[in-house]
Amino acid sequence: MDQKIRPKPTKLIGILRGQIDRIETLIRSGYTLETIRQMLEEELDLPIKVRTLETGLYRVRKERKGAAQDARQTHRTVTPSAGPAPTSPARQPSLDPDEGEKAPEVYMPWKPEKKINPNLLALKERLMQAKREKGS
Repeated sequence: MDQKIRPKPTKLIGILRGQIDRIETLIRSGYTLETIRQMLEEELDLPIKVRTLETGLYRVRKERKGAAQDARQTHRTVTPSAGPAPTSPARQPSLDPDEGEKAPEVYMPWKPEKKINPNLLALKERLMQAKREKGS
């Protein structure tokens, strides 16, 4: 009997941590928080307000949710692949002699692509055509 006997929690949050499964079952069974509060108050001989119970349940649920997410993140395993890591194919030299002089285009997601209005494009084409006719 080397196990140390831990004292029972005296704060409501500690009590709720230990009773959360039972309380959740009672809630799913249709008991109101007021009824659960009365039951806990009688069992623990501790005055409890409904709002305090709600807040305590919220905190315990939040802790459990955080602990479950932490457990999922730590238990993720990376499976090694059978072969070497995939790489992008080597870039083939271009046949275009001017391409080496151009700076490579960089995609910038914060800078939206320019959209061309077809009406403005048609107008520009008519203006260019009118200039050509004047110049001839």
